[in-house]
Amino acid sequence: MRPSVAEERAHAILDQLDDWTLASEERSAFGKRLATQWRRNSVFVAAAFFGLTVFAMFALIALCKSIGATEFAAAAIAIAGAEVLIRRKRMFGSGIESALFIGGLIAFIGGLPSGNTKDAMLVFAAAFALAAWRMQNAIFGTIGAIFVALYFSENWQAHHDYWRVAMVPLALTIVAIVAKRWIGQRPWIDAFWSYVAIVMPLVAEVLGQFATYDSHGRIERVVLYVVLALIAIVAGLHLRDHALLIAAAVCIAIAAFEAHDLTELALEWKLIAGGVSLLAISGLLSRALRGRTTGFVATPAQLTRFDELIKLGAAMAAQPEKHAHAETTNPDMAGTDGGSGSFGGAGASGEY
Repeated sequence: MRPSVAEERAHAILDQLDDWTLASEERSAFGKRLATQWRRNSVFVAAAFFGLTVFAMFALIALCKSIGATEFAAAAIAIAGAEVLIRRKRMFGSGIESALFIGGLIAFIGGLPSGNTKDAMLVFAAAFALAAWRMQNAIFGTIGAIFVALYFSENWQAHHDYWRVAMVPLALTIVAIVAKRWIGQRPWIDAFWSYVAIVMPLVAEVLGQFATYDSHGRIERVVLYVVLALIAIVAGLHLRDHALLIAAAVCIAIAAFEAHDLTELALEWKLIAGGVSLLAISGLLSRALRGRTTGFVATPAQLTRFDELIKLGAAMAAQPEKHAHAETTNPDMAGTDGGSGSFGGAGASGEY
């Protein structure tokens, strides 16, 4: 029904092959070694197919309405088409099946009787959560989390209270930071928590700005986002996770935005102070990371192609046995030595 954990990890490695300094022949060999049964596209190609399929969904809904059918018919056709592409054509990550699935769910919601817009937020959140689980798509899951925050914002915005409106997205941010350590066996789940940790502070700030009409509690907000940034920095350094460090940068930017009216200085002096602070922080970080060879480092190092081969070795060994068996039984490999040299394989030898 969908890729296994090993297949999904192989897909994640394949997506990063372009970033590695490998020759074209080596990249092609690793691509074949890590290939799975699923047909996928690159990120940009999948995004293009996703957009085209969304337009096709609008045409399908218009066609159903023109022949007297409802949005439910369009939803059934779209979801059934997505399942056929996944189960029969083994398409997963092409962009087409994802657009059909989420488009079908949204068309189904559009056919429901219109009612309270607040409750509609939860319905959309459930739809995107289901699509995230079925399609293993972290972006769908993040959109669902945003709809959850919007639901509570719509219910609490009448109080014009920043803290009440921002509480849910800020709580989701803390959950995401903690979940990066304990949850995330699959790459898409780990990516989901990364996106939530980065996006939710922005959602909290935007919703809070719409909810309140005064500047009361601005100092408390600055302190809150600074503390949240420190938590994200400590967790990011401990877990060696770049997403948490990006989330910390987002929190620092929000704290700086909240603090811009706390002083009577001119805008130019505020910008100068901010630039000096950033230069000082970057200098301290560079000095602290100088000479380190593990974790986060600042000294550049030139890697050879053998370092990249070693990096991929564990991932290749973790692949399902059927792929390894398929290679050993390949008729094109007939007559090769099979690894009789001192090192290497498939006839390659380390002897000179």
